[in-house]
Amino acid sequence: MATATPAPTTHDTAARTGEWLRLLAWFTGVVALVDVGFIALVGEVIPPLVAGAVLTGVGIALVRRLPRTATIVLGTTSVLMLVGALQFGVEHLAHPSSGIDFVHAVVGIFGRLAAIAVAVMALRRADGPGPRRVATAAVGVLAASLLIAGVATVAASGEEAEPGDVLTAISGHAFADVIEVEEGGTLFVENQEPFRHTFTVENTSVDVVIPASQGVRIPIDLAPGSYPVICDIPGHESMQATLTVR
Repeated sequence: MATATPAPTTHDTAARTGEWLRLLAWFTGVVALVDVGFIALVGEVIPPLVAGAVLTGVGIALVRRLPRTATIVLGTTSVLMLVGALQFGVEHLAHPSSGIDFVHAVVGIFGRLAAIAVAVMALRRADGPGPRRVATAAVGVLAASLLIAGVATVAASGEEAEPGDVLTAISGHAFADVIEVEEGGTLFVENQEPFRHTFTVENTSVDVVIPASQGVRIPIDLAPGSYPVICDIPGHESMQATLTVR
C-alpha cells in the first residue's frame, strides 16, 4: 500500500521561501556588482546602472526586516533593468570576442531573468526545482559565457598597420577630435580599449566594427571635405569626431 507524501508544513514553506529570498539577494547583488565594475572600467557614470545598483542595495537591506517588500523591490528592479539590458546588451551577445561587453550582457540579461524567476518563486512560496538547482544552473551559464568569451578573445586577430597608413586611436572612450587623411588614403584605427567600437562616418558607406583591443585598416574613398564620425553602438553616443579628407 502506497504511503502518502506528507503535506509541507508552514515551517517548511517559510524555510523554502527564505531560501528563495536569499538566492534572490545573491543574484541581484552579483548583477549589481558587475554593473558597478563595468562603470568603473568605462570610466563614465551610467545613470541607469547606478540607479539599479542603489535600488538593489535598498532591496537587500530590507531582506531580514521586510522580506516581502524586499522581494518586490528586487524583483521590480530586475524587471526594469532587464528592459535596459535587452536594449543595449543583445547586440553584444553576438560579439564574444569583446569579452567585457559580452560577459556584462550575459550577466545583465540572463542574471536578471533568473532573478525575476526567483522573485516569483519567493512571492508564490513555491517548491519549484529548488534554489540549489537554480543557483547551479546560473553558475553554469556564467562559467560557459566566461569560457566562450575567453576562447573568442584569444582567437580574435586584428590587422596590422601598413606603410603609408594614417594612424589614429580610440582611447578614453573617445576618438581623436580631428582625423585627417588624404583622398584615397587608408586609416589604421587602433582600439586601445577592452570594448568593441565602430568607426562610422555618417551618411557614407564607411561603417567598420573595431573589436576590443584590435586595430583595423579602413580605406577612405570619400571626396575631399569634412565628415562627422561616430561610434554606432547604443550607449556610445558621446564618441564623436571629425574626419577631414584633403
